[in-house]
Amino acid sequence: MQTKKLLRMQQVDKLSLDEKVDSLIGSGIRILNKAYALEKKPVDIGHGVLLYPSEFHLIETAGKNPAENLTSIASRLGVTKGAISQMVKKLEKKGVIKKVRVPGNKKDILLELTDFGKEAFEWHKSLHESMETGIRKELEKMSDAEIETVLRVYGHLEGMLDLCMERYR
Repeated sequence: MQTKKLLRMQQVDKLSLDEKVDSLIGSGIRILNKAYALEKKPVDIGHGVLLYPSEFHLIETAGKNPAENLTSIASRLGVTKGAISQMVKKLEKKGVIKKVRVPGNKKDILLELTDFGKEAFEWHKSLHESMETGIRKELEKMSDAEIETVLRVYGHLEGMLDLCMERYR
């Protein structure tokens, strides 16, 4: 499979702009489909409790940003406050997080990782570190201008998805 990818990458310079756009969008769709499929697959990190990738993302965000309220966390994850509230309830039942009220503030709720939550946080962190190694190696080969171009394209793709989401509301 790696050989096919290398062949595709080496032949990019021979493609027309339309073919490059089609290739980029096709690759993006495959990535999104794979990510969507992964979001449905739970993992047991050794406690007999199944945790979904979306739950790991909430655990990661809460672990990295312990002073942020649920609204901020929802914004960081690009989901609604309602979605976060539902996930928080599930993770509380699983013993991963607990809600904490800010003293003197009746409105804001913060999330605190339990010991199990901290273990899940570290497990997820190590998974990401191993995945990011390959990306780092590729980025090291690129100039700052090339990286900025990639980030601009990703930003444009995200904007396109935002527009699609608005149309389907």
